[in-house]
Amino acid sequence: MKENDRQVRDARRELERLKEEGGLFATPTMKSRAQSVRGHFAATDADQNDAVEVWGTRIGRGLGAVALVLLASWLIVHLGR
Repeated sequence: MKENDRQVRDARRELERLKEEGGLFATPTMKSRAQSVRGHFAATDADQNDAVEVWGTRIGRGLGAVALVLLASWLIVHLGR
């Protein structure tokens, strides 16, 4: 019984360490890339004092992503025959 309790404590400690270091699957490179993509779609590079530019950039980038998915889907369906 004591061995099982020790294993549970060790496993919880290891999971907590992994959580603090960035998760079970996310490497620092993956985190950096995800933040970069998030910043791109949040329009952090646009002039933050101009709300129209910020929202226009966000909408344009969002529509571009939707168009990419639709085009890729269409190509897979029609050229995959």
